[in-house]
Amino acid sequence: MPPQTTLADETESFAAQEAIASTLQRYVDGARKGNTSLLRSAFAEDARVSGSYGGKLVNWTLQEFCDVVEKGGPAADIKTRVVAIEYMGTAAMARLEAENWRGTRYTDFFVLIRMDGTWRIDSKVFFAHSRA
Repeated sequence: MPPQTTLADETESFAAQEAIASTLQRYVDGARKGNTSLLRSAFAEDARVSGSYGGKLVNWTLQEFCDVVEKGGPAADIKTRVVAIEYMGTAAMARLEAENWRGTRYTDFFVLIRMDGTWRIDSKVFFAHSRA
């Protein structure tokens, strides 16, 4: 027989998912505004960002990623949606679809960790779809 879920369990689950979504929103808002301080606030200090950029594989430090975002400027017309959030304890994963980040569609996969009660992105792996 499966274990019973209590109201406290459901409340904790909802709160955790909302907190993770809030971290992802800081990331999106930072991208939208071209504000790397806001974007950086969503990440752990030594986070990594990997994926395909400009036709080549990249593996950036957080600073290198912020430099790319700053150079590109605001993505004012970006549209995003969180497709999935899962967590257990202090570990989480999330998938975000982003359309029109300065003309490109991205699929982002995040690994998050809860540090000092706050969810932070520990790593991001992205796929850049063809430009719009």
